[in-house]
Amino acid sequence: MQYFLTENISSNSSNKQIFLDNDFLSFLFENDDVLEAIPRIFSNSSLVIDSFSEFEFLRDIFVPSERVLREQFISYNIFIPALNHQEIYLKIQANALLLSKLYAHHYPKCKPSSIDLFLAGRIMYNRDNSYLITGNKKYFPTFIFDTIGVISAEKDQSNGMRSFCLMKFNQSKFDHAYTEYLKMESKGIEELKNTLP
Repeated sequence: MQYFLTENISSNSSNKQIFLDNDFLSFLFENDDVLEAIPRIFSNSSLVIDSFSEFEFLRDIFVPSERVLREQFISYNIFIPALNHQEIYLKIQANALLLSKLYAHHYPKCKPSSIDLFLAGRIMYNRDNSYLITGNKKYFPTFIFDTIGVISAEKDQSNGMRSFCLMKFNQSKFDHAYTEYLKMESKGIEELKNTLP
């Protein structure tokens, strides 16, 4: 299987925590060639599995042998689990809710799952040292996130290609989107007040 990388993807992600979404985890699980290459590509970074990605990766697996293989896979020493405790969770949850409001205002066609919103909230929380590899770029829109690089790989048993984006939270884009949202919300509240008796 062949895979292709955008130029400088390794150096652009050096010394970062690279969070992996379920789509990318599942692709690695099914494609040994890419799985072997990823630690080399991101040799100066940490490959991190968030508890939400782990949940999505393991859910709905009814065949015990498949479940065991998946559990063994995510315990490989190339992956590290994300730090998780109540204080972090509450901040990520608040970020996810805020991002959902911004998405609804700026990009109403974007309907990410709760898990994608929590991953976005996690990247926002760890904005200075975290990126995300996702196969669902549309849930990490460009009015808040930057695409740092792309990994494209052939699918094992078809002639197709699958692309995954390395995404980064952009604080200045977020600030702009949030300011616009607050203006809209303030205007809406004033209009509501004017209609009340």
